[in-house]
Amino acid sequence: MSVDWCKSSIPFENNRFMKNIFLIFFSILFLGGCEERVVMETNFILKNVNIVDVENGVLLPAKNVVIQGEKIAAIYGEDDIFLSDSFRIIDGNGKYLIPGLWDMHTHFNWNFEFSSPMLVANGVTGIREMWGDMDIIKDVRKQILIEALIAPDIYSAGAIVDGDPPFWPNSSGVKDAESARAEVDNQVSEGVDFIKVYSLLTREAYMAIAERSNERNIPFAGHIPLSVSIWEAVASGQQSIEHLYGILEGCSGNEKLMTPPFKKRLNIEWTNSLMDSFEPVLLDSLANYLAESETWLSPTLTVLKNIANLDDPDLIKDPRLSFMPEFIQERWNPVNDFRFKNSKIEDFEVNRKKFELQLSLLKAFEKAGVKMIVGTDFPNPYCYPGFSLHDEMQLMVNAGMTNATTLKSATYNPALFMKKQDEFGTVEVGKTASLVLLDGNPLENIGNTKRISSIFLRGRYLDREKLDKLLEMAKVNAANAKNPF
Repeated sequence: MSVDWCKSSIPFENNRFMKNIFLIFFSILFLGGCEERVVMETNFILKNVNIVDVENGVLLPAKNVVIQGEKIAAIYGEDDIFLSDSFRIIDGNGKYLIPGLWDMHTHFNWNFEFSSPMLVANGVTGIREMWGDMDIIKDVRKQILIEALIAPDIYSAGAIVDGDPPFWPNSSGVKDAESARAEVDNQVSEGVDFIKVYSLLTREAYMAIAERSNERNIPFAGHIPLSVSIWEAVASGQQSIEHLYGILEGCSGNEKLMTPPFKKRLNIEWTNSLMDSFEPVLLDSLANYLAESETWLSPTLTVLKNIANLDDPDLIKDPRLSFMPEFIQERWNPVNDFRFKNSKIEDFEVNRKKFELQLSLLKAFEKAGVKMIVGTDFPNPYCYPGFSLHDEMQLMVNAGMTNATTLKSATYNPALFMKKQDEFGTVEVGKTASLVLLDGNPLENIGNTKRISSIFLRGRYLDREKLDKLLEMAKVNAANAKNPF
């Protein structure tokens, strides 16, 4: 495939941009030379590389990995390298090979033009979209399939299902059990991968969603509604709980705090009461209950930290802001954020105290064997597509989790979560060749996930030069992006 991209332009008039989107693939790889033609290689032998067995947290040294098409075709020992003139040899000596990273909490479909290159350049080869427009998602998947767009694989919800009226515009508000069941049926017909539930659902509607989702064999995940305790959400089969919501409530010795009205949840006095009534023995019980259940946690520590620190002047000095469109930078600016404008200094102090308590939960969850997946919630304030996944993993380690468990939560666990562990999530024969080659061992230091030498995206090889050009194009796309809201 080839294209003279210099004769065309990338449109930014609306969310879909699909008319000319095939041009993005080539322009983001090669910015210079209008006469340049692009051929994506697909057959490789990665020689003498250290494979990180993310499932078991160990190294498999000096392996030769054969990639043919989109799949890992073979893995040989040090002395058994398979040679062929049709395969390009890549030297993996001193490098570490991990499966592609997954961001399991994203808001991608309205910003995929500038976020896709950022994600891929940071080794994110898959995402779980938490608020999808299925028309857009299907179009993006089509473009990925025909190699017209460099983007991660997508596992997607449809519109948020919330109470009536919903918290966010353009959500699906349901009033009662009947409308809740109808909404599940409607979204299943649209082709969603799961149902996203939200905070203002009534108890009746939530239980109806749980029942109907289980009947239709479709997962439901998201927030725990304020009308339901975490214990009840787990019992009803919710697949994942986001943002650690409901956990402190579930560990409170005061039952009145477990299902608070919405306004109280935003009240600092209520937050203080919640922390004061926290009981470690209840945390142990909850951790064991979660570990024995089919429910996963997606902590999204990055967004929790950022919201608790919106008064930090360093946030608006982050050099990664150059990757974000001006309208997002404006929305992120604390002076324009409702959480900042409606808060006092002491409110942030309380929220920071709450965040530190939330951080302390993760070590207990890891010890108990609670299943976790890594997500960022980009583009919420100061959550950067791709970059913030590495921030998230570092926060998890800072909270007391091991490097191995954290890495597993961003690689193997997403595949297990989606019941696709036979397709990806480990470096094994027969699995999709979405892989990240690192210059350092992530089992020794989780920060080494940022030291990306190259990646394979569904078997397509992107070296460091191409990844840097992806980042350059991300800035170009962001500079030209128009506000879709």
